[in-house]
Amino acid sequence: MRLFGTPGTRLERRRLVDRAWQRYVQDGLEPAGMSEEISSSWRRARESYQIDPAIKRPERILPPDALAERCDGDAVFALASPILRDFAGRLGLTGHVLAYFDGDGWMLSIDGDRRVVDLVEGINFRPGANWSEEYAGTNGPGTALASGKAIEVFASEHFVAAWQPWSCAAAPVRRLNQSAPAAVIDITGPWEVQRRQAILVAKAIARAVEERLRAAVCIRDEVVKYAFRAAHESGDALVAVDARGQVIAANDAATRRRILDAGALPAAIRVALSRAARSQLPAAPVRVEPPDGPAFITSPVEYEGSRVGTIVRIPAPASAPSRASRARTRPSARYDLGRILGSSAPLRRAVELARTAARNQLPVVLSGESGTGKELFAQAIHAASDRQGGPFVAVNCGSIPAQLVEAELFGYESGTFTGARREGNAGKFEDADGGTLFLDEVSELPPQAQTALLRVLQEKEVVRLGGSTPIAVDVRIVAATNKPLEEEIAARRFRRDLHYRLNVLSIAVPPLRDRGDDVELLAQVFLAEAEGEVSRRGLSLGEDAIATLKAHRWPGNVRELRNVILRAAAVAPRPRITASDLLLDRVEPDAPAAPASRGAGAEPPADRVVVRPSAPDSPGASRGTLRATVLHSEREALLAALEACAWNYARAAQQLGVSRMTLYRRLSRCGIARRPEGA
Repeated sequence: MRLFGTPGTRLERRRLVDRAWQRYVQDGLEPAGMSEEISSSWRRARESYQIDPAIKRPERILPPDALAERCDGDAVFALASPILRDFAGRLGLTGHVLAYFDGDGWMLSIDGDRRVVDLVEGINFRPGANWSEEYAGTNGPGTALASGKAIEVFASEHFVAAWQPWSCAAAPVRRLNQSAPAAVIDITGPWEVQRRQAILVAKAIARAVEERLRAAVCIRDEVVKYAFRAAHESGDALVAVDARGQVIAANDAATRRRILDAGALPAAIRVALSRAARSQLPAAPVRVEPPDGPAFITSPVEYEGSRVGTIVRIPAPASAPSRASRARTRPSARYDLGRILGSSAPLRRAVELARTAARNQLPVVLSGESGTGKELFAQAIHAASDRQGGPFVAVNCGSIPAQLVEAELFGYESGTFTGARREGNAGKFEDADGGTLFLDEVSELPPQAQTALLRVLQEKEVVRLGGSTPIAVDVRIVAATNKPLEEEIAARRFRRDLHYRLNVLSIAVPPLRDRGDDVELLAQVFLAEAEGEVSRRGLSLGEDAIATLKAHRWPGNVRELRNVILRAAAVAPRPRITASDLLLDRVEPDAPAAPASRGAGAEPPADRVVVRPSAPDSPGASRGTLRATVLHSEREALLAALEACAWNYARAAQQLGVSRMTLYRRLSRCGIARRPEGA
């Protein structure tokens, strides 16, 4: 991308700014014809910081070891670095440099045209230099930090004469719910060639970094909440806080005992947490006994090597009953083979294989698209097997944070898992002893968990995290995947030897579009069920509705069909449901149409949805391709699920069988966002 263009009126602008600078710096006259941001910055430079406009370079420089320490300790920089590299590669940056500054004005990185990098080094525009207004006067990154706004500083708008051969376009980066900038993205080039387009690019990069920050905060908070839920069965008072010490969850015991003060932890506990966060000690539970309060235990929670929060446990009084002492419930299957409805040939083959699987103890892999009913098959296999009296335990491998997968599956001993129960915890394998363990989205297991799972399958015993004693388990494994495991193996994301262990019996659950008249049968069954959910009676499907249902491609499969019928049952104005009540777009079989292919200015069908057109290099940009068809199908499934759940993201994620973070990523990939109210 070119960040420069024709000279245009830049020379005239330069002369005007030169005159204003000379009048202010040399004659002491108030700035005239300058923006308020630049005028205010000049006043700060002269009156507050007493910057000499004749200096040659900022003199505040970090030594190499201090710079390395600052880079390593900057969490925003760690998240921003791959984004900066990506943009630098895409833009080319001929004649320009792209620089990152932290919230204190220190430059941590610079990239771009090497000739320009060498030139600006002459004025100490390099990593390790501080370019805040306090030391460098008016300049792009420093003034963006001071004003909190994106700004362009053109040529003589720089207060210091040595900076005036350059123009800077800088945009601040903010953390979630914080007003002060956490960093600044800056694009600098010679004033003769840089144009105002540069400020748009700087803003775009800053927004990309902010989106990454928001995603990281959500993920890390989910890790803390998950650790909190893992410890929730104790009778102790539990409080989960994020990396900033803000309370994000508290259990009933903490509420009853009034542990929190106006939604915050007591001062003594906050001080202890602050000391722990500054320490370099391993992330292990620490017992604290303050002189003016109850004893408590802090258990740091780590994610990808960094501390992201803490579980604070205030032990229950000795007389308080503990929920942990109650007998563990044994979950059971809710469905049997009789609940698998349909007479199509592909479904009959899958059901016969399920009957075969129920007659033995071999591991099973269920493969099929999302929404086809793989868990229904898993439960039916369990219910028809000799293990039907044992527990059926389901685990969605894609919804558990990577740090917690092994603890969830294999359990942990006392004191080994941050935020854990004092007495340790049995994992899902122990919970499923004597029954069936259903591993949904098994392809999402991280490598370390795959290795541990392979050992359990081979040895038929588990070793809890932090322990050394093997525990024998008698578990039948049924796994499910919506990704071809052969492709995951080829991409080195899934172990080949684990695939051999799991995939003894393979059952392909067919997509709904391949099941012919099963669509009508299922629709009638779902409509009967929907009557009770929406409190209506006498509903029926018209012939045009049935024809539309049969013609639809069903990217969301059975789950999507059920949601469509439930929605129609709720909104149809008459008992007889017509095709228009289904709110399904007709798509020609040989011409899959993405939203971008609609006429210019056409509104999306759902009045609460904004579907952004695909970018030129996105998977959906090439019409008629397999990737375009897949993206369109995924978009339709997402919209159907969201509409059926009234745009409740948690419920939609549950309906689709994915984690909430996975739903957010797929919505972003498909360009789906909720339209603001009143738009």
